[in-house]
Amino acid sequence: MPRVTRIPFFYGWVMVGSALAINAVSSTMNPVVFSFMIGPMSEELGVSKSALAWSFTLRLFAGGLVGPFLGVLLDRHGARWIGAMSGALVATMLIALAFVHSLWLIYLVFAISGLAGLGGPAGQLLTQVPLAKWFVVRRGRAMAIATVGMAGGTMFMIPLTEWLLSNFGWRTTSIVFGLTVAAIVVPVSMILVRRAPEDLGLHPDGSDTLPASAAEHALGRHAHLTTANNWTMRQAVRTRVMWQLLAAQSLSGAVLMGTLVYRVDFFKSLGISPEAVAFGTTLDPLTVVFSAFAFGILSDRVPVRYLGAIGLFGFGLSLLPMIFATASPIAVVVHSVTWGMAAGGNITLNNIIWPNYFGRLHLGAIRGVVLPASIAASGLGPPLFGFLFDAGMEPWQVWSVSLAAFAIAGLAVLVSRPPKWGDRDGANASNSARVEVGSAEPA
Repeated sequence: MPRVTRIPFFYGWVMVGSALAINAVSSTMNPVVFSFMIGPMSEELGVSKSALAWSFTLRLFAGGLVGPFLGVLLDRHGARWIGAMSGALVATMLIALAFVHSLWLIYLVFAISGLAGLGGPAGQLLTQVPLAKWFVVRRGRAMAIATVGMAGGTMFMIPLTEWLLSNFGWRTTSIVFGLTVAAIVVPVSMILVRRAPEDLGLHPDGSDTLPASAAEHALGRHAHLTTANNWTMRQAVRTRVMWQLLAAQSLSGAVLMGTLVYRVDFFKSLGISPEAVAFGTTLDPLTVVFSAFAFGILSDRVPVRYLGAIGLFGFGLSLLPMIFATASPIAVVVHSVTWGMAAGGNITLNNIIWPNYFGRLHLGAIRGVVLPASIAASGLGPPLFGFLFDAGMEPWQVWSVSLAAFAIAGLAVLVSRPPKWGDRDGANASNSARVEVGSAEPA
C-alpha cells in the first residue's frame, strides 16, 4: 500500500523545483556551452573542429543506447537513485576531461558521460518523465517552469564559460562544471525526487480524491488536449503518428544540433568580436526563459502540435539573419532572439506531446524506445555540418538547407493528430492498458 504523507502543499511542486535545478546544472553539457569550448580545445589539441564534434555525437549516441533501459527503470523506480548516480558519473567524467590529451580519450570520456542520461535528449527523461506522472491538468505549466532551469542555466553559463575560458582555459572550466554537477544533481536527486504521487498517497495535480472517471480528472473541459488512456509501448509504436513525430524530431534535431555547435564560430568568422557574439548568444537562452514558460502555459489550452509547428517554423526564420549575415552584431541579436522564441515551442512539443498523446503510465518506456533514433539523427548533425564546412560549402548554403529542414519538420508536426484509441491506427489496442490516470501505480 502506498504511504500517505501529510504535507501543507502538493509535493509535485517540489518535483518541479528539483527538475528546474537539475536542468539548470545540466546546461553545462548542452551544445550551446560546448560551442564555446570547441574552439579552444581544437587549438590546444591540434585537431579539427569537425573531429571534436564527434565527441558530442558520441555522447548523444551513448544516451540513445541507454535510453530504452533508462525509460523502463524510471517507470518502475523513479529518478531518485538513478538521478544521483547519473550526476555522480557526469561529474566524474567532466573532471576527467581536464586531464586527457588525446582525441580518443576525449571520445571515451564524452561517450561514458552520455550513459548517465544527463545533458542531452536522454537527460530529458530524468526530469520530464517524473513530472508527466505528477501532473496532468497542469502538465504544461509544471514542465514549463522546470524547462526554465535549462534556459536560465544556459544563460548564466555562457558568460561564465567565456570568462573561465579566457582566464583559466578549457581544462579548469571542465573541472568547475564537474564540481557544480556533483554539488547539486546528486543531493537534489537523493533528498527531494520521488517516483509518482501515488507513492506518497497522492493523486496527480494534488487532487484530494480519486475521481470515478479518469477522463473527468485528466481532461475535464480540456478533453481535446490530452488523453486518459495509457498506451503501452507496443501499442504506441504501432501508431502512425508516433513515427511521424519521430521523423520530424529527427530531421529538426540534426539541423538544430549542427547549428548550435557551429553558429558561434560562424559569427566570429564574420569579424564580430567574441564579446559581441557572447552577448548576442546569451539572448537566446534569456528569450527561452520567457518563451518556454509562455508556450507551456498555452499548452494547457492549445493543442501542442500547433505550438510545436510554430516553434519549428520559427527556427527556420531565425536562420535568415545568418543566410544574409554581415559583420554587424545585429545579425547575432536578431538570430538569437528569434531562435529563443522558437525554442519555447519546440521544447513544449518535446515535453508535452508524448504524455498528451499516449498517457503517463508507460511514458518512460515509450520515450526510451523512440529516443535512439532521434538521438542518432541529432548526433549526426554536428559532424555532418563539420563535413559540409570542411568540404568548402558556403555557410549560407548550409543555413539554407537547415531552413528547409525546419520547414518540412514543422509541416509534419502540424498534421500529426492524436492517435485514436482502439482504431486501426492503434493496432487494436487492448482495454487492459486503459488505466485511470489517477489510479495507483506499483511502488
